Amino acid sequence: MYKEMFEFLMKNKKWWLLPPLVVIVIFGLLVTFTTASPVSAFIYMLL
Repeated sequence: MYKEMFEFLMKNKKWWLLPPLVVIVIFGLLVTFTTASPVSAFIYMLL
């Protein structure tokens, strides 16, 4: 999936889409890994 997305960005010169995609992936990983863990309290304080 990531390879196809990267090839699409290279082929269509859509480099401006890369930063929003990276931010969405990072937030998705944060939500996934901190949902039921003790770290979620610290993430809540940071946001």
